[in-house]
Amino acid sequence: MKEKQTYPAYIGVSDITTTSHEQMRVEGFFEGQPSLMFDEPEGFDIGDPPDLRGRSRGWTPVHAQLAALAGCTSITIAVVARDQKFKHKGLATKLRSLIDIRGFFFDLHLQPRFEQLNFDLTLDTRESTARIRALAAETHRRCPQLGLFRLAGIPMLVTWYRKGSRRPLFEERFSMRRGRTPEDRLVAVAKRSAKKAA
Repeated sequence: MKEKQTYPAYIGVSDITTTSHEQMRVEGFFEGQPSLMFDEPEGFDIGDPPDLRGRSRGWTPVHAQLAALAGCTSITIAVVARDQKFKHKGLATKLRSLIDIRGFFFDLHLQPRFEQLNFDLTLDTRESTARIRALAAETHRRCPQLGLFRLAGIPMLVTWYRKGSRRPLFEERFSMRRGRTPEDRLVAVAKRSAKKAA
């Protein structure tokens, strides 16, 4: 990495370093902050040599990536809410990624990929659904992490809720068509496999 480069004032720079330790443990550093440890969960059988198994002592890189997405989105919502004079008392998020890991562990001819990302956002607000939609649209436009996932073409189902209600206010689909989702397809494949095995 080049040191002491000069960039335009509108370029944000984040420097992260990592150090690899025994087995599958990697430690990430950000100057002046505590380190973050990454480690694949114990129990994955990735074949020879068996000593590459993780020990579940830290976050997986995927979990850290999802936390970054949730954190960045939450911060962006706070900024957009301030700009739009949108009143809310809090936000809770829930993320689930469905990743085809065959190319990482079993079939080296395949590229591991996100099949679908489910992102639920629950706002504690009395604002109208129309105002929440406006907040969502501007958040999607401004959030760097959301932009990264969208530009990568990762199928995302983003569902917005109001605190205290289980019924979604609305859903947004990115990089997926109407109708059956990739998750629906995966559930159907699992059911067919279970029937064949029975």
